[in-house]
Amino acid sequence: MNWNDILDRDRNRIAWWLFLATLGVGVLFVGYSYVGTFVFGLFIYYASRPAYQRIRSVVGSDGTAAAATLLGATLPLLALVSYIAVMGLQNAASMSGLHPDQNLGLLQPFVNVQALTSSQQDLLSTFLSRPFRVLSGSSGQLQELLSTGLSVLGVVATGLVHISLAFGFAFYLLRDDDRIAAWFSSSIASKGSAAHAYATAVDDDLETIFFGNVLFVFAVALVAAVVYNGFNAVAPSALSIPFAILLALLTGVTSLVPLVVGKLVYIPIVLYVGGVAATQGGLSLVFPAGLLVVCFLFLDILPQTFLQPYISGRQTHTGMMMFAYLLGPMLFGWYGFFLLPMFLVLVLQAVRIVLSELLHGDRLTPRVTTAESLGASPEIADSTESTASDDSTGGDDSTVSNG
Repeated sequence: MNWNDILDRDRNRIAWWLFLATLGVGVLFVGYSYVGTFVFGLFIYYASRPAYQRIRSVVGSDGTAAAATLLGATLPLLALVSYIAVMGLQNAASMSGLHPDQNLGLLQPFVNVQALTSSQQDLLSTFLSRPFRVLSGSSGQLQELLSTGLSVLGVVATGLVHISLAFGFAFYLLRDDDRIAAWFSSSIASKGSAAHAYATAVDDDLETIFFGNVLFVFAVALVAAVVYNGFNAVAPSALSIPFAILLALLTGVTSLVPLVVGKLVYIPIVLYVGGVAATQGGLSLVFPAGLLVVCFLFLDILPQTFLQPYISGRQTHTGMMMFAYLLGPMLFGWYGFFLLPMFLVLVLQAVRIVLSELLHGDRLTPRVTTAESLGASPEIADSTESTASDDSTGGDDSTVSNG
């Protein structure tokens, strides 16, 4: 081969790399423009995958199983979660003492309130603070509500489009994830390589987090809502628990803290009810005692003994995840609830699998060498074929490219 052929080949490869780089910039731009939609779709995928795998083992068809999972399990669960979140938002507005006109500020991270007219904002604010008053009002109010609803249909339709795209993205991931994994193993990182181990560890952690921990939070919140509202139904009005739905959501969030579970919330509630009951005297003290027993059984023993092992499986670093859940929306908006935990997993697994070797110039392996207890450990496949071609010092380009 002469030098002209070598130069032609190099120019051809450089041209292809420039073209692929241009396409990559386009992909990054699209991903950045719709980052919330794609991140939400990834969340739906990981939250639905365990259920999808069970349904697929029964129906046999990937497409049918994916559709059945999203329509039969994920969509009703998200509807329930949305309802609890809306009720918690109303409780938060009441507890914060906000004027009804200020309630819209709570929606600002989720809805472009500034796109609405002042009259539409007023009606929406009234609906948030007193929904049944608007719905049970005069025909004129209902017509105005319908008119406002039609006016903001574009905003709602845009949100529905993004939700539909997220569900569509999750559907194709569920249906084709085996093909994607096979392509990744054959073309990007072979089994037994550090890159393959990193990808599988991240994949396992994301499933644990989004299906396990998030579902566990909402399960505890749902149980807490039943307990608190059930207590309010049987207890005297003077002993009722204020802002029951909001406190139930907080109970679910605190369940991420190891060993604490719901104690940070239900013990102050019991103390509050006990203090009020002490001023009542008589049999009133029975109610806080009964509430303590019920909370201990259903918000402490039940979550730790049955719900957490069944839903969450193994444990990730729950403390870091709790901060990721709380800081994500503050940093990125609503989709930060999903994005920051994903980023945290990417960082943790990079530290666990490759950071130490890169710092010391050692050969990259699929084994976890640092912070073994912080996340999922990948299955170590037979890496003889993958590592045979690696240089013993791990410093050449082939080692880095193989991960």
